[in-house]
Order: sequence, then C-alpha cells, then structure tokens
Amino acid sequence: MAATTAPIDGADFRHALDQASVSPLWDVMAALVTETPKPRAVPHVWPFAALKPQLLEAGRRITAEQAERRVLILENPGTAGDHTVTDALYAGLQLVLPGETAPVHRHTQSALRFVLESEGAWTSVDGEPVNMAPFDLVLTPSWRWHEHGGAVAPTIWLDGLDIPIVQRFSAGFAEREGNVPANEHAISGRTRAAYGANLKPTNMQAAETDTPLFHFPYAVWSESLAQYAQKTPVDPHRGWTLEFTNPRDGGAIMRTISAFVTMVPPGMKTKARRQSAGAVFAGVSGAGMLHVGGEALGIGPRDVGAVPSWAALEIENTGEAPLVLFSYSDRACHEKLGFWKESLSQ
Repeated sequence: MAATTAPIDGADFRHALDQASVSPLWDVMAALVTETPKPRAVPHVWPFAALKPQLLEAGRRITAEQAERRVLILENPGTAGDHTVTDALYAGLQLVLPGETAPVHRHTQSALRFVLESEGAWTSVDGEPVNMAPFDLVLTPSWRWHEHGGAVAPTIWLDGLDIPIVQRFSAGFAEREGNVPANEHAISGRTRAAYGANLKPTNMQAAETDTPLFHFPYAVWSESLAQYAQKTPVDPHRGWTLEFTNPRDGGAIMRTISAFVTMVPPGMKTKARRQSAGAVFAGVSGAGMLHVGGEALGIGPRDVGAVPSWAALEIENTGEAPLVLFSYSDRACHEKLGFWKESLSQ
C-alpha cells in the first residue's frame, strides 16, 4: 500500500504554526535573502526653498524649550511613518532662533550637523563651544554632551543621525541637563588645535573619546577640495570626492556614519555607481541633477536628497560653476560588518 503525505499547506497546519509562534521560511525566503538590496526608501529631494518657510512657521508655533529640539524630519516617501530618510539613516532640519538655547543632552545615537544658515550660532560638545558658519560640519558623536545657542538670526542645519540603526539594536539611551560634568579643558578651538592639522598630541592615548575632532569648517574643507581638484584628474564615477576622517585612526568620522564632499566640474555627468550603503546629499554650491535609478532630481544649494541602497547614481553638473555636494551614509557600518559592496558602470 502506497504511503500518503499530508498536504504541505493546509489550514490546520497553518493554524498550528501560528499557535506555536513560528512561521514557514519557504513563504518568505525570496524576500529575506535577496540577490541584491531591496530598500524601501525611494529617491527623493527636499527643496530648501519649500521647507524653510515651514521651519520658520514651526519657530512661531513652538519654543525650543517645548520641543527640546525644533526639527522637521525628512520623511522618505517609501518609508513613511518610520521617520527615516533612507532605510538606515535619519535626517531633519533643525531651527534655533535668536536668544534660544537648545538644552544640553547626550544619547547613544551619533549625530552630525551640516550647517545651512548661521549667524553667531555655536554648538558645544562636552562643554567646548565652536562657532558654526554655513556649510561647516559639526559632530556630536555617541554619548557626548551637546547644546546649541548664540544665534543672532534664524539658524538652520541638517541633522544626520543613525537613529534607525540604534533602534534596530534596541540600544537607545539618553540623559538630559542636570548632570553635565564640569570640563576644565573646554576652551573653544582646543580640539581643532590638537587634531585639525594632520597632527596629534603625544599624550593622545589619554583622550576620553575615540572621536576627538568634531568641527570641520567650510573654510578648511572647501580649500582642500579645490586644491585636490586642481592637482588630480577627475574620477569618471565620483568626480572629485574627499572623505572626512577621524584623526585618531584615519577611518570614518564616527562609528556608524561616513561623510564626504564631492565636486563635479561644469559639463560633466558622472558614470553610474552603485553602493550598498544608503546616502543623503546636501547641495553646497552650483546646480545639478541626481540621476538615481533612472529618476532625475534637481539639486542646488541647501537642497537635500536621498539615494537608496544599491540605486545607480549619476551626478550631473547642469550649471556653469562647479557643483559641490556634501553627503553622509551608513558606509562605516557596512565596512565594519563586511557588508560593503560597490559597482561601477563601464
């Protein structure tokens, strides 16, 4: 007599699996183990001219004390409700008005501030204040005390954080004002003097943080980028691109986030490049297009754009002056975990 086999898919069997809090891999194998990344985030650009009035209106409706941080989150249309700009990164535009101080706090999440508009504003990291000029990059690495203030005109910057990564690991911790330790070494400019010229103090091993440099002024990085462009042939896939680095080890600026500046000369459109990390771009100067997965997105000064993981990216300069872009990504995570992949078109 031939043996019989119960159906692989039946209502009773499915109910038994549900009751046991298990599920069949064969239903979802193709979705869980994909041949290439399948990000939920989609290519998108947020024009600064459209968002600035809304941010100023927020300034009229809610105080810095009420909000703790007055920020409009850049919500990617593909991940609506998740408060993410790419699948693994967060972005927001923060406003500080004259006379305000964004109260001191610290948290597990690592953050960068790419300054869009500023007059007189400062950020303090572990008690050390630095003045913020437009297109400066300021870091507040994980678990460093920070606050903002001093603005004499509305000050706006792009916040970039690893919030989705920290959430995925359920590793979020925070502390707020009231327990900030005194810092007798908190002199403005101290960290740039110590680490900002490709030099380091001989007692560097005594530093309490593995990210000692947190201020990268526009006046410094823009000059470096310009000189690099003058003396180096342009890369067909990247234009001229430099990475901000941690002077302690030469690696990414923070444990989870990498940051870059790119220049593309007039008339150039880079060849397509894919990378496993999702990225966020902000315009500094010039006019151009981000061609992302076949979609053309205009980008200019202070506009912000999202490039999902593994999307083919071409950067086109559509103006008469060099196109300069700042970007940050989760590449640092990919490299540490062995996930990093890149593909360059021929």
